[in-house]
Amino acid sequence: MSETWLRPGITDAMVRLLGYTLHRCDREGRTGGGVAFYLSDMLRAVILKSSTGSPAMRPEFIIAEILFKDTSKLLLAVVYRPPNSGYLDEFFLQFLDFQADYRHSIILGDFNADMHQCTFDSHQLNTFVTASGLYLVPFGSTHHLRNSSTLLDLCIIDDSDKLVDYGQHEVALLSAHDLVYIKYGVRVERRLGRCVVCRDWRNFDETAFHSDIRDIDWTSLFTSCSMDEKIEIFNSKLLGILDSHAPLMKRHFKNLPAP
Repeated sequence: MSETWLRPGITDAMVRLLGYTLHRCDREGRTGGGVAFYLSDMLRAVILKSSTGSPAMRPEFIIAEILFKDTSKLLLAVVYRPPNSGYLDEFFLQFLDFQADYRHSIILGDFNADMHQCTFDSHQLNTFVTASGLYLVPFGSTHHLRNSSTLLDLCIIDDSDKLVDYGQHEVALLSAHDLVYIKYGVRVERRLGRCVVCRDWRNFDETAFHSDIRDIDWTSLFTSCSMDEKIEIFNSKLLGILDSHAPLMKRHFKNLPAP
């Protein structure tokens, strides 16, 4: 949620949704602004960075790590850019610094830049999306006034292939902004058992092994006229002895080894 208008006097309990936890970053010292998101109690969030304490007329944001069970982490950013404010690059740089450590990332917010028009602001956003290898979800106009409709509310994700569904709904009498949503596919990375073929060295006797190597009859190798055959004989005799002292075996691992 962007431009929440929440204040310290409005407690989390006053805007509580059953089954969800509110994470917020309120605008300090002035009315308006503020960003927040509700997260299901089945998930957990770690706030990585927020615009708390930033000077006026800069993007307001909250960047969080969303932790899922049995899957990768998600980097989430919620943004509100006040009209005609600059310093958007500051948010971009901070987001990209975190994104390097995540396979999944989403940016949501009101950027107050009409992406249907060719302006400095829309060009800056498009450049960020393209240069960062991200994807701008193709919503229609999201902000509606009597004589105009503009695309201000954006969702930027790391990969278009993860976009399962998206859409928007008018919320008449409540806001001029549409309610936008996406369905994002976070692939569950289940740990599968691995079967590894290796040698069993538990009963290996080095002295006996060396003795068998010394007793190898190399007559067939010396009498052969084919280099390929010589190599085959050499490998066969050595591997035959190795197999007798350290036979091959299969081992099954349920978990990956610790780093």
